[in-house]
Amino acid sequence: RSDYLFFILSKTFNFFLDPLNLLIISFLLFLLIIARAKKNKLRGTLWFVLFWSLILYKPIPEFLVKNLEDKFSYREETFLELEGIIVLGGSTGSGKIAKERNDISLGPGAERVFKGLQFLQQQPQGTVIFTGFSGSLFHEGLSEAEITEKLIKALKVDSKKMLFEKRSRNTYENAFYTGEFIDDLKIKKWGIVTSANHMKRAIATFEKQHPEIVFDPIPVDFQTANSIYWSPGHMQSSINLWRIYIHETVGYWVYKLTRKL
Repeated sequence: RSDYLFFILSKTFNFFLDPLNLLIISFLLFLLIIARAKKNKLRGTLWFVLFWSLILYKPIPEFLVKNLEDKFSYREETFLELEGIIVLGGSTGSGKIAKERNDISLGPGAERVFKGLQFLQQQPQGTVIFTGFSGSLFHEGLSEAEITEKLIKALKVDSKKMLFEKRSRNTYENAFYTGEFIDDLKIKKWGIVTSANHMKRAIATFEKQHPEIVFDPIPVDFQTANSIYWSPGHMQSSINLWRIYIHETVGYWVYKLTRKL
């Protein structure tokens, strides 16, 4: 019950931390303040525009996300020497669309599931655990596991060495519920496949749950390159990068304060 309450609170908290929602809320507050102000309205407007122009200058959030991603790099030799990998949820799109359109709905983190399939191609005797039910507060339609199974069936991939954990809704539950598989398989070294910006929290959470196991990072879904593109870029790109940085930074410290890592 406490984990479910944590899940609900985290999703609610994320809503208010979303950069687009922060922009809208701050704009409404700005209008209220300006409406009540008797002087210096122009100066207040200029400060508001300057602040958000600086925040939405794409190289700033790109630099912050790059720092998260630079902590981990993909190494082919590490990948090939593993006996098993754990693919965290987040690779699929809308479960409602997948069900109602009878389609395989993949999300922006689809590299996760394809890295799992690549592993089995190169390591036929290896094991892949796909972990994830849904990260949505109000889930509808197919789960992440069901969409992944549908993709594997469509590609006619042998699924004998694949296991599906179908209950978890966040990183903590990914680590907790995959424990049953980890204990049964007796593999002492696993690869963790998730987005590079999420890897720090993921590795730390799995190590907390399973201190006797070694977890190697297999980062995918990079959002930044080796160099920063100094052009202002699109506002949507800036918002997406801020969303990633805020989510991962706040998420890491919330997990740390609640002793989940």
